[in-house]
Amino acid sequence: MKGRKRSSCFTIMIVPHSEESVYSFRMPLFVGKLLVALLVAAIGGFATLLHSYLHTRQEAQEAQILRQVNQVLQEEINAWALEIEWINEDINKIESLVCSIEEKTGITLPKEEEQESKGWVASSAESIRGGSAERSLGSRSGLGVLDRATYNMSVLQNTLPTMTASLEILKQEVDEYARRMAATPSIWPARGRISSGFGTRPSPFNPGVTQFHSAVDIAGAYGSPIYATAAGRIAYAGYRGGYGNLIIINHGYGYRTYYGHLSRFAVSTGQWVKRGQVIGYMGNSGRTTGTHLHYEVHVNGTPVNPLKYMR
Repeated sequence: MKGRKRSSCFTIMIVPHSEESVYSFRMPLFVGKLLVALLVAAIGGFATLLHSYLHTRQEAQEAQILRQVNQVLQEEINAWALEIEWINEDINKIESLVCSIEEKTGITLPKEEEQESKGWVASSAESIRGGSAERSLGSRSGLGVLDRATYNMSVLQNTLPTMTASLEILKQEVDEYARRMAATPSIWPARGRISSGFGTRPSPFNPGVTQFHSAVDIAGAYGSPIYATAAGRIAYAGYRGGYGNLIIINHGYGYRTYYGHLSRFAVSTGQWVKRGQVIGYMGNSGRTTGTHLHYEVHVNGTPVNPLKYMR
């Protein structure tokens, strides 16, 4: 019994380096095991806490980095959304300009694509806002930045191809309009006064007889310059009966102008001329009663009143 009792205990001795006495104390074995278990548990708990602390610290650092990245991305998104709104505003200005050009030139672009675009925009706005459509959603729309940016980008993706096609058509129409305007007589062919108008008049050569005068006569100084009233090609430059020295300009689009009774020419047949270019000089060649310019405008082969084309 005594052996068993001794074996269930162990002695701890403390031997100092000095000459002091040795200290010793006896401790039951289960107490030692308990202390060792507690020590191991403490070490394990400390290691767990240290690992948790380091992990939490790393997550905090990553969260801080993510917040910084998120802030940068948010600023970029805000700038992107604002830029898209500006682009939509520019598109609105372009559309207003296109409408203004259409009104001033009389050009009418096809409306089918535009109507399809507006219908698509309306349906997109309905799905996003549940209400009426707008061309661009701004900060007052009540939607978040991403929603506004997404909607506005969708509008751009749908609108830009249609607008590009419309602008290409408009460019072609404006170029055609410019060519037509350049070919349309629009200035006075000479300086002076109108001595005889377009229409029925008494014949200057046969008293008591009326005749149709297909031109306006502009009286001026002998040798004063005669100007092309629109761009075109010289179809004829030579002498022709009662016209005397005559220049005919083919402007295209059905327009032709006649300049008669010239004293001399400044151009030749086949030459291209611009509006306002000197083509000859005033005289009294041919059948005439005095120095003047006989000026005719023909549209599709029919003489019309030149005054309509003398601004």
